[in-house]
Amino acid sequence: MYLRYSGKPSKQLLWLFLARDMPASAGAEDGMDVGCGPMRNRPFFRSRRYIGVDIDAARLSAGRRRYQGSLAVASRVQDDCGLRADFVLCVQMFVNKHFPVESTVDAARSLASMTNAGGTLIFNISRRNFGYEKDIDRLLAEAFGRVRKIKYGALSAPDVGLLSPLIAFAMLLLPPLRKGRGYQKIYYRCTDRR
Repeated sequence: MYLRYSGKPSKQLLWLFLARDMPASAGAEDGMDVGCGPMRNRPFFRSRRYIGVDIDAARLSAGRRRYQGSLAVASRVQDDCGLRADFVLCVQMFVNKHFPVESTVDAARSLASMTNAGGTLIFNISRRNFGYEKDIDRLLAEAFGRVRKIKYGALSAPDVGLLSPLIAFAMLLLPPLRKGRGYQKIYYRCTDRR
């Protein structure tokens, strides 16, 4: 099992979600990491092939140097890069302050279209995208046989250091702890692409 570390409990909880859900990529021919940057999520993938998609060509190159054999594609999520995968991951891209919020629904639609029939899509959004939540939910309900939606985000900002994994694990086991002063993020796990 692979697990990334973050001093922020909310982000550490995201890495726990992925440690739980990404082993399902083992049956996939192609796994695609959209908004991958330098491919830090590559170790989560168990698919036969890995495709990293990001707008920043320099970060993609750094990832390819580290993970040789990976396919790197420089593209925006809103554009059709022409590739499809059985397992698609896109985390922290919508959260990024440089992501244009008005492109939220188009990006979610693009992620769904990148997912092969029968495939899985995992992504998260943040509070800045919540105005589009109902549109995303509708789009996903039409595109996938099953959509699991987890609201979380307590302790998104503070870095609590080595206590973070313990707090995140408590939030994983006790969902009410994920709320704090209100949900800051939503994690989507969509399976059985129609």
